[in-house]
Amino acid sequence: MKSPDEIRGLMQGPCLSLPTVFKRDGDIDHEGMRNVIDVALDAGCQIVMLTWGDSLVSLLTDTELAQVHRNVIEHVGNRAVTIGCDNQWALPKAIEFGRYVEALGFDLYMVRPAEWAKGTPETLADHFRAIAQVTRVMLVGMVPLRTCELIENVPNVLAFKEDLAIDYAHEVQMRWGDRWAMVTGGAHKRHVLFHPHGPRAWLDIFIRFHPQPTVDFWNALKRDDTRTAWDIALRYEQKLWDLAAQVRYEKDGLFAHALLEVYDVAPRWRRSPAPDPTDEELDQLRDFMRGLGLM
Repeated sequence: MKSPDEIRGLMQGPCLSLPTVFKRDGDIDHEGMRNVIDVALDAGCQIVMLTWGDSLVSLLTDTELAQVHRNVIEHVGNRAVTIGCDNQWALPKAIEFGRYVEALGFDLYMVRPAEWAKGTPETLADHFRAIAQVTRVMLVGMVPLRTCELIENVPNVLAFKEDLAIDYAHEVQMRWGDRWAMVTGGAHKRHVLFHPHGPRAWLDIFIRFHPQPTVDFWNALKRDDTRTAWDIALRYEQKLWDLAAQVRYEKDGLFAHALLEVYDVAPRWRRSPAPDPTDEELDQLRDFMRGLGLM
């Protein structure tokens, strides 16, 4: 497990928001998930994150979620910052799983309080404080600013994942960026808007299956060449977002599953009732990626 200073130093560049990969029968494909991790780490990725959305936590049992966490930490080891996540549990279960994540050796535990019982800024602060007594916490979403004020000096609150309002993200970065390492959602286009004063790390699409656009994007930002970085975002990423709005199997099916199979990293399948791309749709996707010069 890394020190807070090591975590802060490593939380820059592309972050692998790891999808849960399934076999055709619906069982979790742990080998496929290890393949995704290897693609990312081989490309220089320094952050492996399990998150409620991309990791499809709401489709997993508690036992399966525990198995996924164990598989990830056993495979990643100390090669990257490792971030576990909860399933919007109430406090007792969130603490229990936090202890489990801590014992496995994860560097951070992303805590997402239940959306059906949001609490007040004060009770949310109590929630985070209690979990921070057993493990190191990463905040996520639009935590009330008053809550952030109340927990800003809690030693085990170390990081923040933002992915909603840009003005909110700027406010958090300005006020707490010196104490909380931040990761931005939204991938390349959003990250260019924050450079150079925002989060140093971002959730990345290409790092899962074909990292070259991301490597080029990151190198451009390192030399403060935002024009080239923006061009890469428009040439590749924006085209994929446009495609995601059109395909039958939608964003998750495209970014986190179909493209993995197109690049022979992991299979395309998801659990019912989510639709899977057909063989014909995968061929169409291969042609699309070939048209972008990425096959």
